[in-house]
This record gives sequence, structure tokens and C-alpha cells, in this order.
Amino acid sequence: MSSPAFHLRAPLLWLLVPLIAGLAAAHLWPAPGFGLGPLLGAALLAGVGAVGLARRDGRAAGVAWGVCLFAAAGLGGFVLLHLRHPALHLVESRPPREVTVTMRVLQVFPAAAAARSLTGLAEIAATGEADGELAGRRIYFSAIRRISVPPQRSGSYVIRGVLELLPAEPAGAGFNDYLANLGIRQRLTRAQIIGEAAPPSRFQAFCVAAQDRLEGILRHGLEPQSQTASLYLAMLLGDKAVLTTEQQNAFMRSGTFHIFSISGLHVGVIGGALYLLFNLLRVPRRAAVLVSLAVLWLYVQITGASSPAVRAFLMIAFLFASEVFRLPGNALAALTASALATLLLDPLQLFSTGFQMSYTVVAALVVMGRPLAEKWLAAWRPFALLPRADWHWGHKTVEWAGRWLLGGAAGCWTAFLASAPSGIGYFAVFSPGSLLANLLIIPLSSVVMGAGFVSLLAGLAGLRLVSGLCNAGAALTIRLMDWLLLHGIELPGAYFPAHFRADWLAPASLVLLTVVLLAGAAGRWSRRHGGYWPPAVALALLLILGVKLG
Repeated sequence: MSSPAFHLRAPLLWLLVPLIAGLAAAHLWPAPGFGLGPLLGAALLAGVGAVGLARRDGRAAGVAWGVCLFAAAGLGGFVLLHLRHPALHLVESRPPREVTVTMRVLQVFPAAAAARSLTGLAEIAATGEADGELAGRRIYFSAIRRISVPPQRSGSYVIRGVLELLPAEPAGAGFNDYLANLGIRQRLTRAQIIGEAAPPSRFQAFCVAAQDRLEGILRHGLEPQSQTASLYLAMLLGDKAVLTTEQQNAFMRSGTFHIFSISGLHVGVIGGALYLLFNLLRVPRRAAVLVSLAVLWLYVQITGASSPAVRAFLMIAFLFASEVFRLPGNALAALTASALATLLLDPLQLFSTGFQMSYTVVAALVVMGRPLAEKWLAAWRPFALLPRADWHWGHKTVEWAGRWLLGGAAGCWTAFLASAPSGIGYFAVFSPGSLLANLLIIPLSSVVMGAGFVSLLAGLAGLRLVSGLCNAGAALTIRLMDWLLLHGIELPGAYFPAHFRADWLAPASLVLLTVVLLAGAAGRWSRRHGGYWPPAVALALLLILGVKLG
């Protein structure tokens, strides 16, 4: 559960691993006929036993403690998912029918400004007498606006349409499977929003107004460059709908589409910029951390509070909290704590593609990327026979460039190993070109987001000239990124259409690679255990035995 070589301790893995096992079991099997009460009682009894055994010494007591803790967390996960989503395994048999319900909007998917229809996710708040069983369920809706106020998150609206079951799809095959993993089994189509039952909250109205204000700042000076502005807004505000089909395909095939999701990269860049700003202003550390987290949380809410953004915020919050309260902490512990908190808040997140991809990749970067980079950097000793005092600018430039390339290459190689199964299983693409693409695109995108952050600060302060200059610099960088990717995917071997021979191999491959990575870290990546090669060997075997290219 830890990496002795790099002091990565994450005690919460003892809870997270069995909790995930319990949630997976609940997703596969319905609740037993005798109900959840006995299982909940057994979980509580096992938890009490684990607490009692924790005070005892001896190997037998240690083994019994582990068994009790795993049983308590596993049974708790099974019960939790069934309690939170009691209709998860309910088999619907009613045919499509017209219904009129009141829905509370949970999320509205981005759409073109002139579009008459909109789509999103909602929870049914009220129904007619004949449809009482629908109350409290989540649905996907596709509707035509018939009211002057556009539906917003947290608002309640009366909607009329045809309610039908979602068509079944293989795991990871498309949008319907994504909805099913969120616990959504029905969709409301050919619908009309006919009235507003309750307006959005004041805070949500503030977030919408703030997002419009931020979008106006980022568009300043870029009005004639619509495609460049669309990429800029996608990177800073996560609005994928403004990307052209050609742009989406280029970034997806190159393995760099993640930069358009408000995720760890975005939240990390904004959080790091805020922390650096407060340090330059000599704000006390605790105050700087608290204010940075408050601004980050507001940024996440303004940009739509997407699941990847919330996950990244939780991880950063746990990492910063260890500094504020002077607790021993590390990136793996913060990652584990954020995963545990995410699953307790919404257990169905475990089965979403974003959760699986993000935590697999970030965990890989923590347990393998960093030590691999340190090993390569330790071996990088140019001009070792020349005293450093005699180095001129050329020597320093070569030394810095080598360190940058080696550090970036270690991170990109690790991310490639961890993300390749997800790309094959969920996007049907194997992208060897992502190794080079991410090495170039991630630094360039960080420059863009840094410029965007300064532009937003200047725009909010009324410095439109500074904001325009930052936007212009970001636009030049984006055009370079766009050109590199559009031409890079044309290179032979940049990407291959691919799919697993069996649907279950997609999640199984993520589990396999995660286990191999944690085992390598626990073994200190020693040569006796294969060094840093086991993850690459595992991926190669998956490609040879379980993947069909073309």
C-alpha cells in the first residue's frame, strides 16, 4: 500500500480498494431477497471488529484486522450503491409513452447559440398520478425550448415528451452506455419545455453571468478568429461544443483531447498560478491556501462543475489541507482521499470513463512517472568533467533542455502506458503518436492557460489592453498547436483504429495496469523485479492477445 522508496503512504487504500470491490459487486448483482439490513449489520459488526483488533499486537491479529476491514468496506460499498440507487437493477417493461413531468435540471450539455433544442440530464421532481414511480429518477432529455428563459442547472421546469428506455449498448460503446453508468435508464425525447416551475438558485444565476463575463474577456481581440477563439474557450472553459469536427478528430486521434475537459491539468494550472500569485504578494501560507481553494471552487462551479473538475479540486484540496494543518501528506494519499470522497458522494462515478481514466493516469504519474523521471535526471550529467563555475550560457541551456526533455518524456511515457487501454476500450483508437504529441502539446497548452489566467485577471480589473495582448499571445500558441496536430496525425503510425476482442477487457486492463504499477512502486522499481519494464510488458501482452487493430 506504499512505496518505500519514495515515502508514498496512502493508508486510505485499505478502505478504497474493498469499497470499489463492493460497488462493482452491487453494479453486477441486485440486492438479495432478504434485504440490505443484514448486510448493513454485518458491515457494522466487521467495522467494530476491525477497530477492536487494531489495538492488538501479533500477526494473527493483523490478519484478522485486515479481513474485518475489507469485509466492512466491501459490504458497505455494496449497501451504499443499492441505497443510493435502488432502481439500478429494476427491469422496465412499459412501452414508450407520453408524460408530463416536472424536472430539476442537473446538467445542460453545450449547444450552438442558435440551436432551438437542448439536451441535458435531470431528476424528475413531480409526476402525474399514473407515473408516480418515476419520482426521484434521473433521465436524459432532449427538448425544444418553448419559454423565454433558457433552462439552467438547479432550475425546475415542466416538460412534456415521449419517455422511453435507453437502447442497450456494449460497454464503452457510446453515449447510451455513458448514461447507463450514471444510473440513467430512460430518456425523454421529442419533448417541449412548457413552463418554469422554479427558477435556478441565485448562485447558479451568478455562475451563468460570471461565465458570460469570462467568455467575453477571453474573446476580446479574437472576434475575427472564430476557430482559434473556439479552441481558446474550450481550453479555459471546457466548452467542447465550439470545436469543429476536424479539430475534435485531430485532438482525439493524437491522444490530447483531455486538454479540453476542465480536469486536473486546468485546475492544476489555475491553482498553481493562484498559489504563485499569493506567494509573490507575500500572503501567509494558510491564507493563500484557503483563498486559492475558494477561488478554485468558484472556478469549478462557474465552468459547470463537471465531474473531472470536481475530482481534481478534491485532490488538490486534500493535498493543500495537509499543508494547512501540517499533516504528513503526499500526492498518492491526496489522490486516494479524493477518490474515496468522490465515491462516497456519488458511487456511480466509479463506472464512468472519466473516473477510470483520470485516476489510472494520475496514479501512474505519481507512483511511476516521478521516480522514473528522477532516475533519468540522475543519469543526465552533461559536461560532468567541467566545473559548473566554468559553464557559460550554452552549457546551461543544454543542461536545462535535457532535464526538461527527460522529465517530460518520463511523464508522457507513463501516461501513455496508463491511458492506452482506455483509448482503445472507450474511443477505439490506439495512439502511439500521443507520446510525442503530449510532450509538445501539454507545455504549449500550459502556456495558453497561463496567458488565459492573466487575461482573466486583467479583464476583471478593467485592463482590456493587457487582456487583449494575453489573448493574442495565446492565439498564436493555439494556432501552432492546431497546425502541429492537424499535420502530425497524418504521419504514418500516429494512430490506429483498434478495439478489444471482448468488452470486459477494457476495465480489466485498467485494473491490471494499476496493480502492476502499485506492485512496481511497492518493490521500489528494483531490477530484481524487472525495473520499470513490467507495465510496458503488460501493455504489450494486452495489445498482442486482446486487441484487434484496424
